[in-house]
Amino acid sequence: MSLLISGLSKSLLVVLVAVIVVAAVGGIVYYIFTSPTLPEEKVIKIGLIAPLTGPLSYGGNDMRQGAILAVEEINAKGGIKIGNTYYKIDLIIEDDEGNPTKATQVVQKLITQDKVFAIVGSYSSSVTLAVQPMIMESKKLLVVPVAVATKITDAGYKYTFRVCANQRMQTTQNAEFVYNLLHPRTFALLLENTDYGREGGQIWASVLESKGAVKVAEEYFLPGTTDFYSQLSKIKAANPDVVFVVASTNDAANILKQAKEIGLKKQFVMLGGVAQDEFLMLAGEAALGLVHVSYFEPTSPRPKAQEFVKAFKERWGRPPAMYAAGTYDAIYALKYAIEKAGTLDVDAVATAMRALDFEGVQGRIYFDEKGQAQTKVLLVQVQRCADGVNGLCRLILYPPEDKQTDYIPLEKIS
Repeated sequence: MSLLISGLSKSLLVVLVAVIVVAAVGGIVYYIFTSPTLPEEKVIKIGLIAPLTGPLSYGGNDMRQGAILAVEEINAKGGIKIGNTYYKIDLIIEDDEGNPTKATQVVQKLITQDKVFAIVGSYSSSVTLAVQPMIMESKKLLVVPVAVATKITDAGYKYTFRVCANQRMQTTQNAEFVYNLLHPRTFALLLENTDYGREGGQIWASVLESKGAVKVAEEYFLPGTTDFYSQLSKIKAANPDVVFVVASTNDAANILKQAKEIGLKKQFVMLGGVAQDEFLMLAGEAALGLVHVSYFEPTSPRPKAQEFVKAFKERWGRPPAMYAAGTYDAIYALKYAIEKAGTLDVDAVATAMRALDFEGVQGRIYFDEKGQAQTKVLLVQVQRCADGVNGLCRLILYPPEDKQTDYIPLEKIS
């Protein structure tokens, strides 16, 4: 009898446990299907287009790293605040390869598939001009951190903004500084055959010619060219006082190395992909004495700049170049404008952007009615220094508030 009771007790226990488990699972299932859905994290999608592969990749990867750092900082502090709600930034990065056709494809994806709120980019003026109409027709904000073709903002698009100096601004400052410094009587041009190169040469030449200097040579090349001996030999024969060059990183390094090989020892002045350590690594001693434009130098004493340099070094293990600084400022400009507007209505954010006035890592940034930031550029010279790249570094000559050193003539610098 006691055995029967024991058996029954065990059977009842199993049944009870089964009932409890079923009830528990049922309760869980009931909770899952009847409880309120937890709110999803709110995000704002921002696209970045940059040349991450190909000959312009040095600048493109600087842009990528500057954008990632800005997004990580903003998200770590909660994100972008609209009213009482914080939105995290979802950064979607696309490689445009420095190619307008490829850029059109990735921008189409960002707009139609990813449904971004804004696009930051690109490095190349030709790429930016190619995709700008599509972005504007889709009523997306375009914030340009690097490309400088004047017509990007001169077109007067409501949703286009640029956080660096445009071609006219930087080239005019370059030309006037060089003329006041050296008073050249003659000059030569060596330009990449792009929107950027052609416009840069036209503006620089017009400033020098207005002061009485004479153009004695004008040569062009396609980006990615490796042999510049023909163009450089013609320039050497013309014997100019100054040679003005517009070129990307690899091209600029090859130009200076080949100029040195053929004994073309003239003052070179440049725009383009030369304000970065990778250029000094590639050009080596041939870069010594070069004068060029920069939007940002990591040696700048301004507190905002030094905070950025410190954070960038901690994140990426190296100092930032000007392309990283421009893209970092572009992301923060979007944050400030969205917060100022208090809404994700694109027209309201565009209006707020035009009213911005903030201290970026490049300096004070505020926009004119065309969306062009009113900023100064730096003029620097490559000089010798013990702690530089290959014993070389970029030292600021202008403006006076940022000046680090005096210009050294070529005959004294070598």
